[in-house]
Order: sequence, then structure tokens, then C-alpha cells
Amino acid sequence: MKLNHVANKTLLVDVKNLVRVERESTLQILFHLKEIDRRKLFSDLKYPSLFSYCVKELGYSESAAQRRIVAARLIGKMPQIVPKIEKGSLSLSNISAVINATKNPEEQKFFLQEVEGLSRRECDHKIFELTGKEKEVKETKERVAADKMKVAIVLKDETIMLIDHLKAMLGENDMDEILKFAMTAGIEKVEKEKFKQTKGRNSPPPADVKRYVSVAVKREVYLRDKKCTHCGGTYRLEFDHRKPFALGGLSSIENIRLLCFHCNQRARIRAGLVNPKGSRKRDHYETSVTKGSPSG
Repeated sequence: MKLNHVANKTLLVDVKNLVRVERESTLQILFHLKEIDRRKLFSDLKYPSLFSYCVKELGYSESAAQRRIVAARLIGKMPQIVPKIEKGSLSLSNISAVINATKNPEEQKFFLQEVEGLSRRECDHKIFELTGKEKEVKETKERVAADKMKVAIVLKDETIMLIDHLKAMLGENDMDEILKFAMTAGIEKVEKEKFKQTKGRNSPPPADVKRYVSVAVKREVYLRDKKCTHCGGTYRLEFDHRKPFALGGLSSIENIRLLCFHCNQRARIRAGLVNPKGSRKRDHYETSVTKGSPSG
């Protein structure tokens, strides 16, 4: 686009109007993302999360996607921030900084008022004044070879001591080998404790035995599926009835599957087990594999 023929005054007026339109469009995007998140529609496209959908389907950078998701979810809880976003006095980056700084809703309201109209650097200074906490340093990754990545993370002293202790026990100095050992041991522990990958005796079923998913069934389902059977994700996996228990589904190996949290939520919505406002119907029961509890 060539603008060298546009008069100075017109150019300044046009860009101001474009910024207004941009803010209005951003707000509309936030409302759309909020509703997509409520309906878990990204699951229909086989994305394990709203974040993955925003990055891979909509083409946002990871940081841009995160800012929009945080703001989209917040406007449902605090609709009073909508006009502030629209007029530009409250930026998405400052909203994200506040939400990262505190999980307390009342503090969030106060902090958002305090950072209104501030630049991101001024916002960081203000949050430090309010909390006394240093800005969180995020993990960075950089590929250095076809099969290797350079990762920079911030660890607590206690974690460093554990790594050093494991290093001494193994007599190993290669950090990749040390972390691989620790992660493998951690995965095995989770599989045994949370995914029931042990050969010990099954725990007795609860009173509501029809709704109960036995340890044996959980073990076989996990070995068979290993990941979400809809989107392929491995985060927050849950045991789910293919035919919902509320609709007569059995707690059998054939009827139990692994779904990630979001795909499970979307499956409930599509089965009519969640009312239009998003709350669960009272006759429906659902479990998380991480709790090892009854499923539904």
C-alpha cells in the first residue's frame, strides 16, 4: 500500500480511526475466544486446548495467544474491563501481567485499576511495588541441532540441591542424562500411582459399583490408549465413558476411553450432559485419571 499521496492531516486522522477499529476488532476476538472456550469448539478440530488452537489454527505467536486467552477469560468474570480494553486504557499485556502476579480476584480488580493507562514497563514497576515480588522469568527454548534444544529455566535452590544430589548418586555430569533419568523415574511413578499401571490387588469398589471403573479396566484402557483418543494430547487425561453412564453406558474396557480434559468437556456438551450455561447436569458423573476416582 502506497500512502505518499495522502495528505498529512488525512494520514493522521486515518491512523487514529484504524487504531479504534483495531481495538474494536480485538475486543470482538476476545468475545469469540471466550465463547469458543466455553463450548470447547477447538476440540472439534482436534486441538487439545484453546492455546493450541490460537497458535496453530489462528496463527498467533505463543505470547500473543496467551495474552488474548487470559483477557478473554477475564472479561467473563470482570465485564467492567471491557470499555477499558476498547478505549485502550487497559492493554492485554498489562492484564496478563496482573493475572500472573496474583490469583486473588479482589487483588486482581485493585491491580487492574492501578495499572490502567501505564506502559508495560511502568506496569511491571507498579506490580513490584504492590507485591514486592520480582517479575517471573519465563522458560526459553532455542533449537541448536536437529535433535537438541537449549533451554533456559529458573529453578529454586531446593531443586538445584536435588539435581546436585542425584548427580552425585549417579556419578553422572551430563545434565541431559540426569534429567532423562529423573523424568523417566517420574513418569513411571505417575503411571503406577495415577494410571494404575501396577499388578497389585485391586482396591475394593465403592458403594455405587455400577458407576465404578475398576483398576483393572483403567490399567488396560491406559495401555491401549496412552493419549487422548480424540485430539492425541497427553495433558490432563481423564477416563471417560464412550456411551455416557447417564445414558446407560457400562464401565467396561470397550466403553471406557482416555480423553483430555477439554475433549471430555466438549463430549459432554455434544451429548447434552451440560446445560447451555455450561454447568453440569446433576445426574452426570465424571472422573480424572489423576485422581483415580470413579468415572462417568
